[in-house]
Amino acid sequence: MKTGVNQLKSDVAHRFSAAASSYHSHDVLQRMAAQYLFEKMSPTQPLLDLGCGPGTSFTRFNHIEDVICVDIAQGMLRTLKQDFPDYKALCGDAQNLPLLDDSIATVYSNVALQWCSNLPLAVAEANRVLNVGGEFNASIVAENSLYQLSDLRLNVNRFKSERTIQDCFNEDVWSIEHIETRAITVYFDDFKSLLQSIKGVGASTVEVKSQLNQAHVTLRGRGDWQKLLNKAELSRGPQGLPLTYNISFIKARKTR
Repeated sequence: MKTGVNQLKSDVAHRFSAAASSYHSHDVLQRMAAQYLFEKMSPTQPLLDLGCGPGTSFTRFNHIEDVICVDIAQGMLRTLKQDFPDYKALCGDAQNLPLLDDSIATVYSNVALQWCSNLPLAVAEANRVLNVGGEFNASIVAENSLYQLSDLRLNVNRFKSERTIQDCFNEDVWSIEHIETRAITVYFDDFKSLLQSIKGVGASTVEVKSQLNQAHVTLRGRGDWQKLLNKAELSRGPQGLPLTYNISFIKARKTR
């Protein structure tokens, strides 16, 4: 029988593998966050894309050719190899990286590490594989994300605060060069598309069982669904129905 942690990892891997083929149809948030990370990065190689999903183009940095990609979902890695055949793809857990000590110059992780059950361990693993002086760049979904869904009394995962994320970086071995949390809002034509955007990247951040101490919606039929749609429509603006993520961006350097 799998332990709770192993079962959680298995569930995450399954969800993201199942979403591999649809990922690029729903990755607006990921692309927006990536652009902000790119503006802050000064990468050298080899570069580790941690929680790589179906892959990221690093052609903006024309000197980066040695890219190692790690993801827990085999389905994502199969899609990645179709688009980025020169990348090295490894199936692995961010909390137990299949890489040697001091073997990586730059770590890049975009909207992935919030799914780790033990974020401090994942950060420690990143430190282990980085060279001294190596750069860590990540975007992580933070607390109070998806508040529009919470306002509808839908069950939403609890994400860590910026302070909690920052505390994962031990001052003895890390120097934090930049950290900030930005609200990124994505807009949708309809509520079904909004919900599909979450499922479509494998995230499933709207849970059947709440991790929050609040009431939740039980849909008993088409009437309840219509009431939910009507309430969601109250937030519609000129660009469509909004869904807001608070993303913590962090750049840190390994000091020893």
